[in-house]
Amino acid sequence: MTKTTSPEPHQFLATPAQPTTSGAGCADVRPAPTWRRLFNEWSLTSLGLVVFCAMQILGVWELHVAGQGEAHSGLARALTLMLLAGTAVMVALVDRWRRRHFEQCAVLLQTTRMNAQLREEKGAVYQLASFDHLTGLPNRMLFTELANSHLSRTRRSHAPFVMMFLDLDRFKLINDTLGHRIGDLLLHGVGQRLIGTVREADIVARLGGDEFVVLLTELESIDDAARVANKLIEEIGSPMQIEGNELEMRPSIGIAVHPRDGLDLDALMRNADSAMYEAKRAGRGCFRFYDPSLNSRSILQADLSSRFRRAIMGDEFVLHYQPRISLNGYRITSLEALIRWQHPERGLVFPGEFIDYAEQEGLVVELGNWVLRETCRQIAAWLAEGISVVPVAINVSPKQLRDQTFVNYIREVVSDYGIPANLLEIEITERCVVEDFERPRQALEALSGLGLKIALDDYGTGFSSLSFLKRLPINVIKIDRSFISDIRNQSNDAAIVASTIALGHNLGLTVIAEGVETREQLIYLRAAGCDEVQGYYFQKPVAAAEIVEALKAGEVVR
Repeated sequence: MTKTTSPEPHQFLATPAQPTTSGAGCADVRPAPTWRRLFNEWSLTSLGLVVFCAMQILGVWELHVAGQGEAHSGLARALTLMLLAGTAVMVALVDRWRRRHFEQCAVLLQTTRMNAQLREEKGAVYQLASFDHLTGLPNRMLFTELANSHLSRTRRSHAPFVMMFLDLDRFKLINDTLGHRIGDLLLHGVGQRLIGTVREADIVARLGGDEFVVLLTELESIDDAARVANKLIEEIGSPMQIEGNELEMRPSIGIAVHPRDGLDLDALMRNADSAMYEAKRAGRGCFRFYDPSLNSRSILQADLSSRFRRAIMGDEFVLHYQPRISLNGYRITSLEALIRWQHPERGLVFPGEFIDYAEQEGLVVELGNWVLRETCRQIAAWLAEGISVVPVAINVSPKQLRDQTFVNYIREVVSDYGIPANLLEIEITERCVVEDFERPRQALEALSGLGLKIALDDYGTGFSSLSFLKRLPINVIKIDRSFISDIRNQSNDAAIVASTIALGHNLGLTVIAEGVETREQLIYLRAAGCDEVQGYYFQKPVAAAEIVEALKAGEVVR
């Protein structure tokens, strides 16, 4: 991750250069030992000249002794003087060459050391110019360089590119009350938490003051950005101990997404900054997308993470009931219990907005158990009032069905409320038995043995395997609303519905059509032989108090 180290193009600038020895015979940086100073190539050359001269003089005097003449004696002395003079000249020349060579080596060594020092200084200058001295994170200059590089790759790969602006709420108050030293330590701690929260592929930088920026790369979807923002708020918001002070600091985060919110870096940063100020106006300690259409989903995700479990325990969830109508007499044959979240601020929230979250967080079993208890409680309350109660269907998730305690839990709840088991119906989808067939099959067999009916919901949208209908204790199949909505105009949908009705009847199953909203749909389904229908044409899902009159009458008046 590009956080505290220089990028590869500049890596060499921060690497200290090592002194080297260049050129033949140049002295090493370290002092040479005594024997090397006495017996190097230069002293050996001078010694060789002296030895050669001595050998020549010795030869001359041997010739003189052999000649025994006065003339030879003068010649020998002359030659000796000439050899000595020549040797002295040669030794002087060698010494001059030696001095010049060492002067050149000294200059080269000084140049090498200066180059190494320059590299170190350039690395230090780059570090100061590119990284924030307080947090060690890239500063605005380096972040701009890195972000533009990532943006160029994003344009080629079309991968999601998300810019986050973070501003610490009420940071000025800490600086004013506890001093700038504590404020600096807090900024350093926030930088470390940012580094520890995001991935190696992401970029974290400090722009100045209490403003940070995070660049998220290689995301699978925009929803991942909301999850990262929630995680950053949680991590930064946890208390921090600094010199005996417990400080709690929450960030406001603005999010901009490429290319929707800008095609270049300046536009993305400007829009992320605007979204950050919108987050501050919304109450601080939260995040906002620059695109307003995503804000409602983001707010809900924040609510889910902070209060979903409390909502289960605090009775914020309610059940609405929708009747199933027999096409033979238009009588109410059963009800389906549908969960809603009665949010104290957002109003009624439908399950499509929170069921996926409950499954991801492992809360779907707890939520399903609440639905079961509430349904049984309501059935018992209606029976106590003397109301003629029809069976009530509840939706069961794959995790519930694979839970080994599920069957016993249903048995206990039914017994606790003292209601007949046949007043409860279980709705499953094909997804419940795709990954693990045997355990769900055993659970459904046990529930069927208790007297519960089993309905296969959304039939036609999954695998639509006939083996499921053959091997599972299914009593009811429900045709998905996607085949009903345009049944009068789409011949393919009409053919699928007709064949499904015929298949269900041949297997002795009750066939129910979902999503019936018009009279034309109703007429077609009745002509095709469908047993029951469910939809807004007769009754939208309503609270228990509103469905009582229909139960008492036994029918829904149109």
